[in-house]
Amino acid sequence: MSRPLLSPPAVVILISAGVFMLALSVALPDRPPGAAAAGGDRAGANTYSVSALGQAGFYDLLKRLGRPVGRGLEDSVAQAGPEGVVILAEPDLGRLWTTPEGRRLLEAPRLLLALPKRGGRTESARRGWISQAWLLPQAQADLLLRWADKSGATLRAPWPETWTINELGPAPTPADSEGVQLMRPGRLRPVVACPEGILVGEMRIGERTVWVLADPDPLANHGLVKGGNAAFMLALVDRLRRNQGAPLVFDETAHGFRRLDGSLLGLMFKFPFVLVVLLAAFAAALAAWAGSARFGALRRPRPVLDFGKAGLIANGARLLNYAGRQKEILRLHARLTLRSAALALGAPQGMDEMSLAAWLDRHGRLKDPRLSLSGQALWRQTLAAGEGGADENLARLLTAVRQLHFWKEELLNGSDPRRFHRQRHPV
Repeated sequence: MSRPLLSPPAVVILISAGVFMLALSVALPDRPPGAAAAGGDRAGANTYSVSALGQAGFYDLLKRLGRPVGRGLEDSVAQAGPEGVVILAEPDLGRLWTTPEGRRLLEAPRLLLALPKRGGRTESARRGWISQAWLLPQAQADLLLRWADKSGATLRAPWPETWTINELGPAPTPADSEGVQLMRPGRLRPVVACPEGILVGEMRIGERTVWVLADPDPLANHGLVKGGNAAFMLALVDRLRRNQGAPLVFDETAHGFRRLDGSLLGLMFKFPFVLVVLLAAFAAALAAWAGSARFGALRRPRPVLDFGKAGLIANGARLLNYAGRQKEILRLHARLTLRSAALALGAPQGMDEMSLAAWLDRHGRLKDPRLSLSGQALWRQTLAAGEGGADENLARLLTAVRQLHFWKEELLNGSDPRRFHRQRHPV
């Protein structure tokens, strides 16, 4: 039995560490709901973002003031309940219309819908920041507005000096010099409005209440700190709630976020973590295989130097090949082939190779007229193989020497394939 690659103490330590990690993952408590989230753009318009477009500032303000606020990472409507408010701020329209969770959001009993206005490019040097922001086409805001008001449309105008209608009390403040995004009058009842259009509108569908905020700047981090925008947003969400204890739920599923909760053991078998588990299990199996003892006799190591005939021939061939003597060896082999054939057939002595090949051709045709090869032609090919490049030269020379060997076999054994086979492979 061979010696294992891993010692028994090492195997025991590895197994003990695996059992300890498994027990620890089972013993650790589950994460609280919403404690961790995956996916989404943490520099976009959501409560995880601290960029200028994000809403982390307003979310943190609500928590500091004691409002029951949370993030919706699964079913925001159920989390808010019949008296709470689902805040759907600048959602991703693709997720909103195409997923069951997104379509359910539009059926919340009390919904605050903030229309999109700005887009941004994430800064590569600082995570969670943006390097550039721009105004989105109004068509994106119109597309979301028409869910609430099919005839609705947005417009952009200079910031008004006064709001002719303001049921909330505190007035919003301009966030920049780019003006305000408003809604044209339609099915929405104005809650905050000016002669140019509506900033906050209300629509009732049965027992459901939907408020639409046309311009999200007072909600975003860059606008929340300007003037009375913080007070304006607090008044807006408090007015929409039915009572002071009703929760405020910022839906983040429409921004691509999802919940990461449960025990560590449960996460181990969920994508993408299950890939790491499979790789670790495969590595452990390889380690166990490598550390297990092997049965049977030890294999004898091959000698460093082989002193047999085969080793001697192989070493000689390698030395000749390394020295670049292939052509000389092949030409010598061709000359010995002619000489061995002449010796076997009793050719006269003292002739050169070309004369010897001519004599052998005449003798062979007398013996068997069916001979297909000519010794003279093959010897000329051997002599002429020096033309062309190095590789082409060697290939032509090797072909000529091989055919010369076949010519010798036909000359000595005849051209009958069966007789030739019996001569080369005797039973």
